[in-house]
Parts: sequence; C-alpha cells; structure tokens
Amino acid sequence: MVRAIEHDARERGVQLLEVKTLGGSHPDPGYARTRHFYERAGFLPLEETNLWGQANPCLFMVKPL
Repeated sequence: MVRAIEHDARERGVQLLEVKTLGGSHPDPGYARTRHFYERAGFLPLEETNLWGQANPCLFMVKPL
C-alpha cells in the first residue's frame, strides 16, 4: 500500500510524504511497532511535539520521494 501511495504521489509531483504517529517518549509497545514499520518503509523521524497534548506526544515522520 505504501508503494502505491508513493507511486501516485510521485506522478503528481509530490516530493515529500509525511505521517504522524505516537512519539517514542510514550511507552506504548503497539506504537513502537508502528514507528518501526514506517522506518522500514523509509520514513525518518523529524520532530516530536505535544500537538496531541503532553500525554500523547506526536511524532512527525517524513520520506523524501
């Protein structure tokens, strides 16, 4: 699915994909697996913020196309 999205995005001239997930400073093991999935797909952690509040750190991840 990620490859299909990347292909479509490239055809439309998109140069950067972004995803948001729960940041690594939160101990949830499910989201640790989510971050690992995105890392394996080539996404890089960019910034962790409190966008979703102090209890739910938001991690922005990006992938250059």
